Amino acid sequence: MVYPEINLQSGVPLYQQLKRSFHRMAALGIIKAHEQLPPVRQLATELGINPNTVQKAYRELEQEGLIYSVTGKGNFLSDQKDGLATEKEEILRNFNQARQVAWTKGISKETMHAWLDECLDEK
Repeated sequence: MVYPEINLQSGVPLYQQLKRSFHRMAALGIIKAHEQLPPVRQLATELGINPNTVQKAYRELEQEGLIYSVTGKGNFLSDQKDGLATEKEEILRNFNQARQVAWTKGISKETMHAWLDECLDEK
């Protein structure tokens, strides 16, 4: 079983880190549709975090449709056709944050485009 990555030193809440990690693993095909996720207590123990944190992440992932729960059996990855939509939302959120920073610093749209092109051309 592959476990999600979290950073205990990050300012990002742990449940959000878990959610992002599961979204990323699903989008990359690291976990497959209908594959069982680690049980809440097992994952919490493995990561050294509170089980309530894992439960909150799982609950929100289920609300988002990324996972589904089977009573008595656990949580499983959904057969998502729109997995890329979630990644697109995250990317757009990051672009918007960068745009806001650039705007407050007076960086032009053309410069931002050039920087994005430069970033995309990196290998």
